[in-house]
Amino acid sequence: MKVTVLVVGATLALAGCGTLGSLSSGASGPFSGGGGLRGSQSEIAGIRFRTRVSAVSEDNRSFQTVTRGAGRSLSAAAEAGRVEAVEYCIRRFGGSDIVWTAGPDREVEQIPLDDSGALVLTGTCVTR
Repeated sequence: MKVTVLVVGATLALAGCGTLGSLSSGASGPFSGGGGLRGSQSEIAGIRFRTRVSAVSEDNRSFQTVTRGAGRSLSAAAEAGRVEAVEYCIRRFGGSDIVWTAGPDREVEQIPLDDSGALVLTGTCVTR
């Protein structure tokens, strides 16, 4: 009986290991889309970026990504924002199609930066 309790306890402890760490890393569940408190982290061209995705419409289809540290590489920051936007649309609406308002398809010099120097992408998830 004690062995069974220990095995079950160890299994539950190991199963929860990823949950606590994910709160700070940005993974907040399949339908969050916000990337946790600090945003989701991705590595593009050897550079790590934190990107936060937020809905900007009532139906959550229109969104904005904000990628910090864009000054290190505007093109890599644009790709990090695109990756997070695609993941957002897949999680929320089951597809990766996006109509960009200010997207990574523009010349990087034309993509807006906010006051802190973070790269901002905007778009709308569309279903197939």
